[in-house]
Amino acid sequence: MAVQMLLKARRLSVLLAAAILVLAGLTACTPEIKGVTGVGVDADGQPVAVLSWCADRPPDVVMFFAERASISPSPSAVATSTSWPYWPGRRYAVPRAATSPTTVRLEGFPRDPAPSPNAAFQLFGVASDSSFTSRSVTFRLTELEDMRPGSVLITEIVGNGEVQRSVSVDEFASLGKDAC
Repeated sequence: MAVQMLLKARRLSVLLAAAILVLAGLTACTPEIKGVTGVGVDADGQPVAVLSWCADRPPDVVMFFAERASISPSPSAVATSTSWPYWPGRRYAVPRAATSPTTVRLEGFPRDPAPSPNAAFQLFGVASDSSFTSRSVTFRLTELEDMRPGSVLITEIVGNGEVQRSVSVDEFASLGKDAC
């Protein structure tokens, strides 16, 4: 009987240790959102990432990805997955002395040959120590065609979907300050 109780105690301690590890893993490493990311164009029509934050320092990099899965909203119900395999992800450095809001030129984008105009891309800013990130923006090249310098395309979550909205730089700066 003492052996059975010892075995039960060991099983219980193993289960308890496993539960503690699972709980620690679930709560440990989601960066806090302390900013917002948008996309715009500069005076030359070149795409730029636009960042606004409420953290005590700027994000260190802008992460840029081609979306592989369908995302919404989709113009004219066109499929949004991309077959542009040469852009798996890219990092653009944010100047350390940057002040909010700031722009980061997306050098080399879009590449030649350009992807499908309906291919979807995603940008977000992140601290290199993963202490904070900014809300991402999802966009297509067609959405940048009519943009003018001084306007910023952002992605908002409305209900269960994404909605694209163009805002002024002043409104964008306010959104970044309000992120904390």
